[in-house]
Amino acid sequence: MKKPLRIVSIGLALLLWAGMFTLPAFAAATPETATQGDVYVTEAVVTTQAGGEVTEVHEGDRVNVVLRVVDHPAATYHVTANEIIARVNSTIFTYTGTAEVSQLFEAEDSAGRYYSYVLLFRDVIFNGGGNTFDVNLSYQNTSMKMQQLNPTLGQCVAQEKTPKTPNLVLRESSYGTEAVVAGSPFTLSVTPYATAGEEPLSDVIVSVTLPDGITLTGGSLSSYVGSMSPRSTCNVSFAVLPSAAYTGGVANITVNMTGTGTETGTAVTGTGTISVPITQPDRFEITSMELSDTIYLGETTSITLNVVNKGRNPVANLEASISGENLGVSVSTQYIGNVNAGTENSVDFDLTPQQAGEMTGTITLTYEAADGTTKTLTQDFSTTVQEMPVYDDPTMMDPGLVEPEQPQGLPVWGIVLIAAGVVAVIAVVIVVVRKKRKAKALAMLEDGDEDL
Repeated sequence: MKKPLRIVSIGLALLLWAGMFTLPAFAAATPETATQGDVYVTEAVVTTQAGGEVTEVHEGDRVNVVLRVVDHPAATYHVTANEIIARVNSTIFTYTGTAEVSQLFEAEDSAGRYYSYVLLFRDVIFNGGGNTFDVNLSYQNTSMKMQQLNPTLGQCVAQEKTPKTPNLVLRESSYGTEAVVAGSPFTLSVTPYATAGEEPLSDVIVSVTLPDGITLTGGSLSSYVGSMSPRSTCNVSFAVLPSAAYTGGVANITVNMTGTGTETGTAVTGTGTISVPITQPDRFEITSMELSDTIYLGETTSITLNVVNKGRNPVANLEASISGENLGVSVSTQYIGNVNAGTENSVDFDLTPQQAGEMTGTITLTYEAADGTTKTLTQDFSTTVQEMPVYDDPTMMDPGLVEPEQPQGLPVWGIVLIAAGVVAVIAVVIVVVRKKRKAKALAMLEDGDEDL
């Protein structure tokens, strides 16, 4: 028993009753058109959303599309209007949902019985690029295979769509390590990416713009890539050398990308910036240590550690600490502060060992390098602690500490000289006395003669 036919769907009947939309008049399909296939479109009409017929449709327009269909399989399986599902399957037109099915009736031609019905697609957007209205036709609750309708809508102006040209962007980059040391070459690798599009790119060139103090070890600042397909990448490398005197901290390298659409000739460009941290080599060094080879027990001596900053950046927050055995230190940690580039400094610790024997220790320097990392330097030392010597033998003592002996008398030779001198003086005195006596006696004789 055949299923009853629905001439007009309920929704469409309401619209017709309200006067909101009027279907165009279609002529019944003639038996001669049956040679076109089992399912085919006998007439196609394009109207406005209000129902007025449209003679020309341009890209971006919204229209209604009405198709009169002759369907032999539908009559064979006695499908109803509600079981006919029609969807648009085309990038030329945008339509979501399914068509409204109405005006279904049964007829017969030379190929047999068929159903004739109308498909109404409301608010269809014309995207341009063609005028073929592709429709997939399926049937619910049956084993019938899906059918395809491909009517041509002559009202649509088939404008040639301009292909979309891909853009160029910088997807990845690498410079090898976390930080580059000034004066050391490195390889800068970049990965340009051609975005989605409908045409490939030609004459793709990748170049770099370098800041002051950054050069290439060789080669050119630009690299010719050639062609790139949409959604593809390429790899380009540059050999870069930062100057040994570079103190900028971070080098901002700009990557430039250019290309041309192969079909449209559209020029495309892209840029990206890569920030490369560059550090100066750490040349903060210990130059010397000053410490006596032997220390006497109970004495206090000093140990001195000399440092120099040969780098181009200052070191910050220098701190020194000492540790070891038999040191006898009262202060084991000292804060020194910053040491500027090209300057020297030193740290001293006082040592007072408490027992004889070997004294060993380590001085540790901790500081912050220019790249913000904390670094350490260490210096080991050792010396011998001896007992204080006891001076029982005066000859072993320092002559400068021995009191001079008091004189005990004149030497023999002195006594001899003094005696000789005394004898000589006595002899002289005797001679003088004798001469005086003799002269006095002569004078008395002369006086006596005068008296006579």
